[in-house]
Amino acid sequence: MSELKKIAGKAPYVFIIRTGADYPQLRSIKKWNDGTMMITVNPGSKNTESRILRIKDEFSLNSEGSVRVEFWLSETVGIPKLLKVDLESNKLELVKEALFVREVTVLYNFQVYRFPIKNFVYPHNPIRGNPTVAEMGCPPHFLVREGAGTLKHQETEDFIIKAREEDLQTLQSMVEWVDPKKMEGTRLYPGHLAIEEYDKLPRFLQFREARLDTYLSLKFLGIRQAEKNSVKNVLQKVVFQYEEEKFDSFDKYKLHLIENAKHMNWSKTDLHEALSVIETWDEDDECGRQMLLGPHAIKLTKVKTLEGRWKSGLSKLADYHLEGKTPDQALQQGLLYEVTTDTLIGIKHGGQQSRKLTGTKQTWYITLADCMVYQRSDDKVVPVLIRLENRVDGEPETWWVPPPPGTSKDDPKFLQWLLAKMYFRGSDLNRYSLCAHFCRAHAVGEVFGVAAYRNLPNAHPILRLLQPHIQGIIPVNVHARVIFQAPEDGGFSMFIGVGDQTREVFENYFNEFCYEELLFPKSIEDREVQNVPGYYHRDDMLASWRVIEAYVKEMVDLTYPTSEDVVKDEEIQNFARDIVEQGFRRFKNNAGFPRSIPDKEKLCEYLTAIIFNFSFYHASVNFQTFKYSFTPNVPTCMVRPPPAQDEVITMDRILDSLPVGEIAFLSYNVAYNLGQYSPIERFFLEDSAEDKLGIIGENMAVAPEQEACIRRLIEGMRGLKQKIDDRNKGLKFKYDVLSPSNVPITTQT
Repeated sequence: MSELKKIAGKAPYVFIIRTGADYPQLRSIKKWNDGTMMITVNPGSKNTESRILRIKDEFSLNSEGSVRVEFWLSETVGIPKLLKVDLESNKLELVKEALFVREVTVLYNFQVYRFPIKNFVYPHNPIRGNPTVAEMGCPPHFLVREGAGTLKHQETEDFIIKAREEDLQTLQSMVEWVDPKKMEGTRLYPGHLAIEEYDKLPRFLQFREARLDTYLSLKFLGIRQAEKNSVKNVLQKVVFQYEEEKFDSFDKYKLHLIENAKHMNWSKTDLHEALSVIETWDEDDECGRQMLLGPHAIKLTKVKTLEGRWKSGLSKLADYHLEGKTPDQALQQGLLYEVTTDTLIGIKHGGQQSRKLTGTKQTWYITLADCMVYQRSDDKVVPVLIRLENRVDGEPETWWVPPPPGTSKDDPKFLQWLLAKMYFRGSDLNRYSLCAHFCRAHAVGEVFGVAAYRNLPNAHPILRLLQPHIQGIIPVNVHARVIFQAPEDGGFSMFIGVGDQTREVFENYFNEFCYEELLFPKSIEDREVQNVPGYYHRDDMLASWRVIEAYVKEMVDLTYPTSEDVVKDEEIQNFARDIVEQGFRRFKNNAGFPRSIPDKEKLCEYLTAIIFNFSFYHASVNFQTFKYSFTPNVPTCMVRPPPAQDEVITMDRILDSLPVGEIAFLSYNVAYNLGQYSPIERFFLEDSAEDKLGIIGENMAVAPEQEACIRRLIEGMRGLKQKIDDRNKGLKFKYDVLSPSNVPITTQT
């Protein structure tokens, strides 16, 4: 009878607590037993708050696992709407670890209530009491809204509204914008996180240990090898024995790549792809193919006029260049395109840090290089005219065209054209690496991440939509600012021609950057490349945009019954305003970013652009760099000035212009490591055969109707993958970098 009295007026609640990271390479399991987890149902509610539930168990620490417990709670507690989750350490515990809590599920009255968290919490000392502010990079506790999340103006209960505000205040204390005063007088650059050191980041913004233990070890191995080369070179120069690692043929560059790949234990598959490109790297067909399908493919634009930039070089074009057409005829038929490098205007020659790696001071020549491309009748695009200008030294522009068909590869005319292509490809690589990749995919993306964490609480459905996509950008950018952008010894300055002036290049890019650049369909229209044949980069990017757009629209429709709800949502409006006032405050017209979001249509466009930028856009510019990194194909720097007009070119002149072996190694190493997936990477489509995890499991949008949207997203991505697989059949070089099973859902490399 006494037992009956104990449970009278009570109802059973089952708690399933999921903790720990999840990545396929893990081979060990650790448990967290530094204290006790405390959970309160509906904390702060005057009528339904439960007692604090103390759960002392061994929680999974470094691999996904779950603990299941049951409690009798008063029936007045009712439906679990809000959870408070906290950790209390053992009293005498000196060394404690934070615990990554993925989710808490509550089973009550035959219903399932899910509370997504995806964050670290640090155990507080019971003697000191429960902290009210973040400590050890963790929030003092979690306050989590159930299910799909809610909009603030739709909430009616004070205890939920107060918890929401507390949660957001905690996030704002942990994620702060860099002080605008620090940026005054500096080169134009978006706002970013204030924290400058990776180890000082909040725990939820740090890569999990899996990444540090496995992925970063690849990078550190390369850095150690580069440092070893550098020390050896300097010491040899002291005793007059140093000679730069120069090569007397392209085959020696190829052998150098193979030997380093073996020494560094790089993937044989990746090396095989790179060697396949090397077979035809010096052919115009291959140069054109790389403009369409390489990591630089975002820049191709239709030529709109032959005046200005191209006028002085048109006389160089012969009948065979345009298949018997005049330049005007080719222009009128829409067959001429261009790739330009105006972002490098005003950038001085580099190489100030070259001594650190090579043992000797070099000059790395910055050349303004533009290429006109022609669409042939066989639907291939090929370069037909290159303009080179050494403006830094005041030299006149020079013009270069392909030699007549049948010209042998040792003919000076062929070598002239080959060298001109090298200068163009090198300048394009410098532009692409810093602008299309770092500025567009990383620096701009961080603005969205910081603004989201500062303005959207855990309970907001849009944060839960964005969280899987924004989670990697801040930590990788903090790393990048330390490693690549340091003024005197940044990584870029060690092997890229413009590396000494990264901030100047960034400013050139950001002076022209605007919001509409993020809208890929509009970019295609503005560049007028809708009809370029074989432009699979365009096709796959447009198809993936549409799939993401449909998914976002479904999620927005679930969240906002009407556009009026978007206007009333002060948190999403603050998100947009923060992007303008903090992220792009110094930009002309705030780079065209909207200060407010007027309706559901604009919100869908904005969110689609954000998710697309973090995933498919970043994948397109990041994950195939090693394949094309053969130094003669895309030299990262040139150590001699560009040739004078009609200069007779020899093979010695070409080889003397290319970077030495030490630089080539570092460029290979960086390209290889950037192209590797993280062990904890999540993809739009899972692939169990390759240990690739999908988006399900990383999502914070966990309501049944939201997960139904995600599953339709997956089906759309599966259809896209099938189309890409079918298209690639029979192609010598398959283009699958944008296949959804190869596209991570976030940016973290």
